Amino acid sequence: MTGTTVADAMPTATVLQGHPSLFRTWWTNKNLQYDLVMSFILIILNVAAILYMAHHKIAFTANNFYFQLFIVWYFISGIASCLVWSAAIVLVEAYDMYIVGRICHIFGFAILLHLLYCISPRLTLWFGIPCSLWFLAAFIEPLYTVHLPPVFEDFRNCWKFVNEEQVRVVTV
Repeated sequence: MTGTTVADAMPTATVLQGHPSLFRTWWTNKNLQYDLVMSFILIILNVAAILYMAHHKIAFTANNFYFQLFIVWYFISGIASCLVWSAAIVLVEAYDMYIVGRICHIFGFAILLHLLYCISPRLTLWFGIPCSLWFLAAFIEPLYTVHLPPVFEDFRNCWKFVNEEQVRVVTV
């Protein structure tokens, strides 16, 4: 056995002056990992619902216009999500890039709920309510990181002003 370390075994292209490459930094982003996994899950569930409906010859009963609208917006937001994450390779500091992917997931989830409603309205309730709560929790975090810190800072400054010791003038 030789006495090599992990740093010695790494190719020089991935390490630039002691820092990992931009691609490695991008790929280890937890929001990107969530976005990719959630996109794959939604696509698999949507395809499985369509195949189930085709195999069991279940008629499509939902409103076709809204369903087609959700499909169009799902593809548009999916492509936008891919483009935004590609741009995030260069702009590593852009932490709010993942909100486009979360919007894409809402459209994919709406398509899934339409398909599940065609299969069974009860299935939509049993599956849709817990997943809706999960989506709500997934959207609280980006809203907190993007929009709520200035609001909390304003509240903190207001309370500091209210709790300041007031100057009182005493007339003698």
